[in-house]
Amino acid sequence: MAILLYLIGSIVIWGLPVMGHLGSRYVSQQPWDANFFRWALAWTPWALLHGHDPLWTGAVFAPEGATLTWTTLTPAAGIVAWPLTALWGTLVAYNVLLLLAPSLAGWAAYLVCHRLTRMFWPSLVGGAIFAYSAYVTGQLAAGHLNLVLIFPVPLAVYLVIRRIEGSLGTTTFVTLFAGNMLTLFLISTEIFATSVLFGTLALGLAWLAAGPHREALARTSLVISGALAIVLGIVLVPYVVPAMKGAPEGSFRDPGRTAATLVAWIMPRQDMFVGGSVFARFSGDTNLTGSIPWEDGSYMDVALAAVLLGFAVTERRRRETLALISFIVAVVVLSLGPLLHVVRASAGTMPTSLLWRVPLIRNAEPRRFPLYAALALAVMAALWLARRPGSALRWGLVLLGIVLLVPRAPSPPWHPNDRVPSFFADGTFREVLGEGEEVFVIPGHAGEEMLWQSVADFSFKMPEGYIGALPRDHSGRFDRGLAAVTWNPTIPDPGSLRAWLRARGVTAVVLGDLARAKFETTLIGSGLRPAYLGGGVSVWRWPPGAPADPRS
Repeated sequence: MAILLYLIGSIVIWGLPVMGHLGSRYVSQQPWDANFFRWALAWTPWALLHGHDPLWTGAVFAPEGATLTWTTLTPAAGIVAWPLTALWGTLVAYNVLLLLAPSLAGWAAYLVCHRLTRMFWPSLVGGAIFAYSAYVTGQLAAGHLNLVLIFPVPLAVYLVIRRIEGSLGTTTFVTLFAGNMLTLFLISTEIFATSVLFGTLALGLAWLAAGPHREALARTSLVISGALAIVLGIVLVPYVVPAMKGAPEGSFRDPGRTAATLVAWIMPRQDMFVGGSVFARFSGDTNLTGSIPWEDGSYMDVALAAVLLGFAVTERRRRETLALISFIVAVVVLSLGPLLHVVRASAGTMPTSLLWRVPLIRNAEPRRFPLYAALALAVMAALWLARRPGSALRWGLVLLGIVLLVPRAPSPPWHPNDRVPSFFADGTFREVLGEGEEVFVIPGHAGEEMLWQSVADFSFKMPEGYIGALPRDHSGRFDRGLAAVTWNPTIPDPGSLRAWLRARGVTAVVLGDLARAKFETTLIGSGLRPAYLGGGVSVWRWPPGAPADPRS
């Protein structure tokens, strides 16, 4: 019942404009990162069917290939969505997973709340706070499949509660908990790492508040450690060891630039249904990156802030109250990153700055930590309602808090159309490109080359790749690819492009029509000539007798 209600809410908020167009329009706001996620949804089953290691690919950065352990591959999503991908394609699978993600998150949070309250309605609204939190809304807008499939986080809390109360035996708990955390690892290594961090913090605070139950909690903590050891043992050789060998230097992104600001915790985002338009002009001032404010999940509306305050006052004599409040405060502090930003200007170094030197954690973005505060707030609201279920004031505040979380999702900018050229969609590529041929793809938008390759069932290889962090031996000018719209919009020198293409063994260049005006002259100057035109692309090849020496 609960998961069905959350799914209806998810569809009403985000999915109605695409329900009849799941194979041609995106649920999310922008398809940039979706290009890789759709590639990943296709790659995992393709690799397994063809006997390849799904964590290593020769499809990009050919001929050497590259490890995918430092990408957002989400192999668990690829396996689960395999039937959808096989029947209707990656866009349908991607959209279905995005719409299910808030529902699953809300359902798992509902299980936690119901285990603590044993009441349906308080647990239902508690789950809704988590399902429709600013974090979930932001990651769904960005289309980050790996960061919105977060249901294993509250599910882990639920299993721990069951273990502490004695309703799960050791063997059953270890099996379920290890399986759940393994699933989380195969969805997002970042969320896995941060869940271990905040889970440890939560257990520590719970131990301080446990009183006579500390011994039981300590025993449970040991069992949890054993389950995590099993998970790490399973993934150590196939995943962790290759990841450590191919680890990029430093962090993917500066945590000082991907943190939340203090003001952002109380100011509505520009996409909020209530208050968004009023505060739209201030949204950029509270976001350190400026261009992508939806990724900051730190917003807690005034009604939920009042719930937090009310809980702190009315439940102050209970041991768990201090633990919950302390946990939320800790999440807020850590979400600010290594530097304190009240608005955008730095106000000094945070005492937690050493945390950003820890492996895996140093690649996490602090503005994503609020998902853990949202879960704690959901539990807090459910407990508050359950302890006085007849209080109109409490119900009014909690329900208002949920309403103030609801975002606007207008089309546009939400729900953009799929732009796969018919050259790939209708199979024309098979008549023009050779099986296993080395092809350099220049699309209209960065990352689309990954999508086009997956639609072509990986029938050709590419010397470039839009996979996030570049492999250590592929950090050259063209290794990330070219596109008409990209973060690096400069037009390359024809001579340097020619040398790179020849050195990489490229025999064909596929130029998207949206990029033709920008790069056609460069390709001509490189010595390439059009060999095919149609279906939204042009295919360029070296003329007969062209020298193979890249220095020529």
